[in-house]
Amino acid sequence: MRKWFWLVVLAFSLSPAFALNPEWRQVDVNGDNVQERVAVTNLADIAFDENTGQIVAWYIKIQRARDFRGNYVNQPNLVRSTPPAQGAPNPPRFVPVPVGVLSGFTPQSAEFSGGNPSAPDYNRDGDLVARFTQGETSLTYKIHPRFLTIDVSVQSPTPRTLSWSGLGAGSRTIPKLLTSGNSQPQENGSGVASYAALHNPVAGFSFVPGGSYAFVVRPDRPTQISLNTVNGLSAIEIAVPAGGFNTRVYGGFYELVRLHVEGFYGSLPGLFNPNIWGQVSLGLIWVLEQTYRLVGNSWILAIVVVTLLLRLLMWPLMHRQYKSMAEMQKIQPIVKKIQEKYKDDRQKQQEEMMKVYQEHKINPLGGCFPLLLQMPILFLIYKIMVGYEFGQGFLWIRDLALPDPIYILPVIYILVLLGSTWLSAAGNPEALRQGIIINLVFAFLLFSFPAGVTIYWVLSTAISLGQQWLINKSLGLPLSPAKAAK
Repeated sequence: MRKWFWLVVLAFSLSPAFALNPEWRQVDVNGDNVQERVAVTNLADIAFDENTGQIVAWYIKIQRARDFRGNYVNQPNLVRSTPPAQGAPNPPRFVPVPVGVLSGFTPQSAEFSGGNPSAPDYNRDGDLVARFTQGETSLTYKIHPRFLTIDVSVQSPTPRTLSWSGLGAGSRTIPKLLTSGNSQPQENGSGVASYAALHNPVAGFSFVPGGSYAFVVRPDRPTQISLNTVNGLSAIEIAVPAGGFNTRVYGGFYELVRLHVEGFYGSLPGLFNPNIWGQVSLGLIWVLEQTYRLVGNSWILAIVVVTLLLRLLMWPLMHRQYKSMAEMQKIQPIVKKIQEKYKDDRQKQQEEMMKVYQEHKINPLGGCFPLLLQMPILFLIYKIMVGYEFGQGFLWIRDLALPDPIYILPVIYILVLLGSTWLSAAGNPEALRQGIIINLVFAFLLFSFPAGVTIYWVLSTAISLGQQWLINKSLGLPLSPAKAAK
């Protein structure tokens, strides 16, 4: 059983590391025996109906670079669906409520360009373009592989209406419409507006992204937009004038870092209102981006410098934490004897242990408080780097926003983590065994983390290891665990 557990963990951890080549595929995403044209990227898969020019599925990837391989069951889909009609022949698994519906438009032709890995001029960062035409009217989508925002353009000799409906992922949908002259959006109505949005409530902090999603429609200039909700289904209707019309559409996580990366936070009042932790995150993002500029536009150097700065600021807290942990390890032989001597008298056991703590001037909770103070900053910087889009590589790593393709960084992290566990054991072989098991489970998760996050964790843990070694040495603790008695 244990063998199979580790094999499953390993397979799950390693599978996302192989970055996808953005491309077009043909897949029956809704089970109606008709294949849709799907734009596959590291962040999302977007399915188009070739006959209508509409988006019938928009799958967001919680794990970057995950290849669904045509299996989209239970994956986060931003396109809302309704049950199939009763008695319908060969009913599909769901009936999508399509988005990107252009009134009076039935394409006569569809063209899909870009996203051909076998082409000699293939560019992984190049746009995937879907273009639908009917006479002089055309509807064009440009999908940017490293972003969740697409560009939508309409060319039409006559006025039309472009509709975006529903929001499939999540339960409740919150509509927002910011009309001219207003500083805060309204939930319904119409008027000349700078943006319209549909989003779920904020899901809160989580180590795994997802849970809150959004559609945001932002025309290139203020445009007449109406936003209404009927039977729980919200619809954005954009008045498209004759001639040319362009809008940007974001479909993805309703999350501060991602909205900032996509250029939708800050310039759109009321779209996202960060709490105190969000404000701190914005400060950390500012530090990261300013450092990036100062070091010559290198994200790898920016991550290293910011990690060093954070660890320097937290050095005193870390020192107190590790010193307290080391002192506790130093008296473990005494504590163990007390526990064995008074194993049948818990009260006496506690009294004797308190005497030991007082004699050695040790606070048994001394290592917890510094750790609690560090955790929010460490967690926030992790969240920022997971959600950020670096667009740069380093040596063998093509993109810091994707996992290390040959796992060098995760292996280095495991070695550093084992070194830290070795020092933490401080002569206790049982503590070493327990630490290795616990830490290896966490370490395997790093195989699917973006390389930028892994670099942060490797460097941060290495600094902790060095500080821990200095403290153990100053207290005269053994630097390797004792051999277990035979």
